[in-house]
Amino acid sequence: MDFQDLVDTPQKIKTLAGTVAFLVIFPVYFAAMPSLIDEDLVGGGSSGLVGTLSVSFEESEISLTESVVLGDGESHDTFFDLMAEMEVFVGYVELAVSCFDNDDPGPGFTDSVEGTSDLNDLDGLEDQTAEGQCSGGDGGFTIRWDLTENYSGEGYTEENENEDEIRERWNDGGLGRGTWAATITADISSPPAPIVGQIIDSDEEFDVTWTAVTFTVVIISS
Repeated sequence: MDFQDLVDTPQKIKTLAGTVAFLVIFPVYFAAMPSLIDEDLVGGGSSGLVGTLSVSFEESEISLTESVVLGDGESHDTFFDLMAEMEVFVGYVELAVSCFDNDDPGPGFTDSVEGTSDLNDLDGLEDQTAEGQCSGGDGGFTIRWDLTENYSGEGYTEENENEDEIRERWNDGGLGRGTWAATITADISSPPAPIVGQIIDSDEEFDVTWTAVTFTVVIISS
């Protein structure tokens, strides 16, 4: 039987056209079926766990520490590269500068330090400044940036939000990835003339520590 025999009557022509159309539509339909099931039957996906949920946080730290000796009016630029992967979020970043003036010749001659951040390479964050004296066991200063709003690391129980809403709440929005920078400047307080029997206070050692606290969210049904 040749092609002419398949189309020699109107009925055969309709049958052939229907067969061809079926052969074209059949594979297309089943190729699209998974997406049709996902969108129409599932309704856009599950919202995760619901009900009474226990929320906790698994923390880790990324840190950098350096020491520098500075004379009066001298400055030091410090840098911290934060490249945390998106699988974890950043709760906060701290810059701590510590010092201890143990060669102070007497009252009124305590060294101090001031710091100014430079976050031009980071979007959505504001620069801060701080200062502190190098006296006592906790001399210096600490600056903190909260990247995830209201993050404290403390677990809690949630009944009003589902899993997706909870994870959205504890999302840092990608803030803070990149290079953090700051400049610290020493203020060395020395008497105008050497004191007999005393070592001249001409510089101070400063410990500079950057710390980023990262976390993942753990949610289970209570």
